[in-house]
Amino acid sequence: MSSNELLGLGVLAVACMFAAAILFRSWRRRGTPQPLVAAIMVLTLGVGAVAVELMGAPYRIVVGSTFIAAMLVVLFSARSERRHR
Repeated sequence: MSSNELLGLGVLAVACMFAAAILFRSWRRRGTPQPLVAAIMVLTLGVGAVAVELMGAPYRIVVGSTFIAAMLVVLFSARSERRHR
């Protein structure tokens, strides 16, 4: 694994933790379960991506698909929370 791939994987992990922190904060403010579930899913995606990448999977496929999946989780959480207001 090259240093660029390690950097990209680290940035993905930090982005997942940052998104989960924002979702956790939203859960604490509103009390609805959607942000908490989304935070857990985003963290799981980040940990899974790091694990799969360290096992030797292609870097671009893992990081790209994880980033897209995490964005969809956050968007779905926001949309479902908006419906329940």
